[in-house]
Amino acid sequence: MTLISRFGPAPEQPGIGVSALLPDPRARTAVSLIGLAISLWITVDSLPAHPGAAALIALAAAGAGWLALATVATGRTALAAIAVTAAGGAVVGVADAKGLIFTGVAAGSAGVAFGITTALALAAIGPAVFALTALAQHQFPGQLFAVCTAALIGLVGGASRREITQRAAHSAEVAYQTRRAALAGQEAELAAERNRLARDLHDVLAHTLGALSIQLTVIDTLARKADVPDPLLTQIGRGTELVGSGLEEARQAVRALREDNTPLPAQLERLCTLHRADLKITGEVRGLEAQATLALYRVAQEALTNAAKHAPGAPVTVRLVHGPEEAALTVHNAAPDPGAPGPLHTSGGGFGLAGMRERVLQADGQCSTGPSEDGGWTVTARIPYRRRLR
Repeated sequence: MTLISRFGPAPEQPGIGVSALLPDPRARTAVSLIGLAISLWITVDSLPAHPGAAALIALAAAGAGWLALATVATGRTALAAIAVTAAGGAVVGVADAKGLIFTGVAAGSAGVAFGITTALALAAIGPAVFALTALAQHQFPGQLFAVCTAALIGLVGGASRREITQRAAHSAEVAYQTRRAALAGQEAELAAERNRLARDLHDVLAHTLGALSIQLTVIDTLARKADVPDPLLTQIGRGTELVGSGLEEARQAVRALREDNTPLPAQLERLCTLHRADLKITGEVRGLEAQATLALYRVAQEALTNAAKHAPGAPVTVRLVHGPEEAALTVHNAAPDPGAPGPLHTSGGGFGLAGMRERVLQADGQCSTGPSEDGGWTVTARIPYRRRLR
């Protein structure tokens, strides 16, 4: 069974013997090198006084194969390294049984790194080379059973480790996909809720403001015919402008609710154009989830509306910074001009700031508001690119 996922199939480097049981690659390498040093010392110490060139060359080859497995061998290189280690250990094992350590751990590495068919073929190299070497030296391979047992124990241990690793990876993948599915379901529910809100906003608020705009136009026409004072005409005209602005904001809100795929910079550009605010975008633009995009848009919308209410005519700057892990939005309005008109009196429930914070928190972000050093007001929201999977 091969799992192609973010969790990976089996360890990239097979490891040697007990080191294959360690999850940390650096720990596997360290333990493998220590095992190599100990095995070489034990084998060399127990070899006959004159083992012969073949045994020494085989021991060097087995050690080199072990070293390659412990450090850099993967894929076909690992296959070759395992074969060399098993064969070299088998040749040394004819001279001294302790050389069979190399054959056993090579079979274990094969079980970890490869499927059962390839692993069996690699594990069989040790016994086969041992028997051929003994016969070539006119010796009876009396220890062949011990060689086969060592290879079998190593193979079973390695294959068990491979199965455990793959099952753990499969369980982790299933859990990850389950969390992703749950998150996708939440996003679908949010999309349905946004569509419902868009319909309600269009059917109620837009129609109401549209009717109010018509009434104000009629009033303005009648007032002009009745020759009313200019200050009253000015106030009627101001009311008409406010209603027109409200209608445009309502349309903008409907678009923001429905156009989930519109990038945040484009949405902010339209919003800042409407409110005559300066927009600055820095950093590499990265994709935000739909809920995060909507939350930041709502923060900008609420902050710009509040700036128009409480500091009419004051310069407003909107800044979007794309950082490594999160997007940060800052809306700052300077102190109002002392000669400018006072704050606009508008109706509302006073829940704008609270709702703004709630939206940001629901997207795993942070939101702060407060006065600035220049006497103005600053709103800041930070939201990570990816929500935590719960």
